[in-house]
Amino acid sequence: MDTRPSLQAGSGSPVWPYQIDKGNIVKAEAKCIICSDLTDDGFTAVMKIYCQRGFLNFIREKIWGFRAEREYRILSHLAHCGVSCSLPINWTYGYCKEYGFYEILTTRQIPDAIPLRQFLSSTSANSKNIDWEPLFRMVNRMHSCGVYHGALSTKNILIDFKGNARPNYFILDLACGWLFPRSILGKKIAGFDLLKLVRNMEGKLGTGFCKSYLSQYGLGQKAIAKFYREIGRYRAFSRKQRRIKNALKVKVFLAALMAKFNL
Repeated sequence: MDTRPSLQAGSGSPVWPYQIDKGNIVKAEAKCIICSDLTDDGFTAVMKIYCQRGFLNFIREKIWGFRAEREYRILSHLAHCGVSCSLPINWTYGYCKEYGFYEILTTRQIPDAIPLRQFLSSTSANSKNIDWEPLFRMVNRMHSCGVYHGALSTKNILIDFKGNARPNYFILDLACGWLFPRSILGKKIAGFDLLKLVRNMEGKLGTGFCKSYLSQYGLGQKAIAKFYREIGRYRAFSRKQRRIKNALKVKVFLAALMAKFNL
């Protein structure tokens, strides 16, 4: 009996019972399992399973919107806007005895790509011939189409290098992301994404390495100088980021509640 899930786009009925092949598990934590599987169409899909969600949390997300649903919607929007990302296939939710209340996001695996964090730890990253401009232009496009990532670290960006001077980059893992109705370029919330990315990169490549590439993102010289002054206060920005995200969560929850009861 074929126990693989249906991979049609959109949300739908639970896909369990589903037997996870332990050899295909990429990451396993208490409340999150990431595994891969071959689809009926012959390509590899990646399943991110948020499990043991808890009944009260499940009800809250039923009203507010599921994490997997939000990430599916953001990735679909990015793909529609031509931003390189992990292509979403479907999302679903449900309950089973083994995993409790769960929600699942399924995306298409990006072949031959590795996390940027892994790449920066390799000797290849020391090459001066690598062009980082496409990465910062990709982040610019992401912000231009109204997407705030929320966790834009080097582990959530894939790079397809293959020895080329101009590699391809892909955005993934937007579980903390938000989709705004308009561009967030120039907004503080976009600055939080940039701060996290630049801090991660310059931790490996050296302070000031990203200055020229920030101009490719779209910052002027004065904005870049201000940006580097703010890097020293990164922890303060991290706290401010959490406050803004919490305020956003309250606004989204109230809007969802009003829509639910036609208020």
